[in-house]
Amino acid sequence: MKRYLMTPGPTPVPEDIALLMAKPIIHHRTDEFKKVFDETKQLIKRLFKTENEIVMFASSGTGSMEAAVSNVLNEGEKAISINAGKFGERWSKLIKAFGGVNLELTYEYGDYAKAEDIKALIDKNPDVKAVYIQASETSTGTFHPIDEIGLMLKEKYPEIIFVVDGITAYGAIDVETDKWNIDIGITGSQKALMLPPGLSILSVSEKAIKKIEKSTNRFYYFDILGELKARWGNYTPAVSLVFGLNAAVKKILDEGLENVFKRHRLLAEATREAVKSLGLRLLSKRPADSLTAVYSPDGIDSSEIIKLMKSYGVEISNGQGHLKGKIFRIAHLGYFDKPDMLLAISVLEIALKKLNVNANFGEGIKKAMEILSE
Repeated sequence: MKRYLMTPGPTPVPEDIALLMAKPIIHHRTDEFKKVFDETKQLIKRLFKTENEIVMFASSGTGSMEAAVSNVLNEGEKAISINAGKFGERWSKLIKAFGGVNLELTYEYGDYAKAEDIKALIDKNPDVKAVYIQASETSTGTFHPIDEIGLMLKEKYPEIIFVVDGITAYGAIDVETDKWNIDIGITGSQKALMLPPGLSILSVSEKAIKKIEKSTNRFYYFDILGELKARWGNYTPAVSLVFGLNAAVKKILDEGLENVFKRHRLLAEATREAVKSLGLRLLSKRPADSLTAVYSPDGIDSSEIIKLMKSYGVEISNGQGHLKGKIFRIAHLGYFDKPDMLLAISVLEIALKKLNVNANFGEGIKKAMEILSE
């Protein structure tokens, strides 16, 4: 049976990039690798829309999240974290793990952060050093208004470091790193960048570097300044993934960033409208274009929907935390196009029918076809 990976990470890897990474490996201290490493950093700057420094770690995205906390916050310093999902919760845990004072703004899963809430909390705590947030909260399919928040911080509190986890945003959604005052932007290889897991990437502003230079916290491997000084990797880089990243970002840029973002918007719209046509409800109040989170029908454990879809070769994701069994998540970031979403919706309809769900059978795929044929 063919397998169709439609989870929000890992995501499918294009065949040409997979074959490229299967070539014989080279040593990471050669001129050949250094040239590719330098070029890849420049390509990432174009994708991120930034002039800031680029750092790459051989790790999952969480490694760069940890670096963005351990390098920036000193013990006892205050930071605001936005907790509106499992990955926002991760910011809270990281801040506490490295001795920071966590001022947590909590929202229901599916809700989004408000710039005015962050402003009010800073006004009560004028010694806040950083704000940590997701761009796209992967557990809920929500896109936070990071543009509004970043510009508010730039105007009102320019000394505060703004850190954005864009792991399911960069490459799928138009994130204006420099324009939106993002001091540290983060992504991972296994999402919209169309690669296997194992590589995390940060953009780091000059303001953030100056704060990091004053760090008294403890870290070793996830050393941002050490990576910048080393230039081509302080330790052994993920050589094959760097070659893959180079090719993947070129593929994105060749398609054209606006075309890439337009494709993701179209796939997201088709998916959202299709599930609504089936009588299902979206979780997010501000949906991201990278994935769609959907409430399972009343009385149906979403695990059953996922299991049935997998029996047809289509793999989607369950909810996380207290939403496990209550929602399912369909990805459309990275190496996805129109036929992929038609497949996902049609197999979803079959699964609902097999579970005797009183859905509007056929209406979902009809709606998806209408939108995707425009």
